[in-house]
Amino acid sequence: MGMAADNLECYENLANAIIMQAVKDYKTVLFRLEDHPNNRDAQFEKKRLEGFFHSNWYNTLTDLDACTLISGVQVEAVERRKRRAENLRRKAEREMKKLVKLLTEAGAALTPEHIRALGDIT
Repeated sequence: MGMAADNLECYENLANAIIMQAVKDYKTVLFRLEDHPNNRDAQFEKKRLEGFFHSNWYNTLTDLDACTLISGVQVEAVERRKRRAENLRRKAEREMKKLVKLLTEAGAALTPEHIRALGDIT
């Protein structure tokens, strides 16, 4: 490989690293907005990054369609939110089952109505 090819590869690696960092930052800001939707700093950062993805600089660095990239990251964020909600639901269900078991072992007479009042675990 010649010196020109080596230089080209270095520039391509740098361009890829810039895009990857922007994607990582965009994911982070989407996750932050998930927990704090009114966070002005996160809202600003999201707009700034979306501006970058639609900029001439971005188009100089890559041929990847910005809208495709943004929507892909957003879909990933939605999937993460669904997994997170499901994990929390499962954890709450396990905790409720432990509580019912402890109460039953302690001699509490739990009817189905009592259990439903504690939370739906069926």
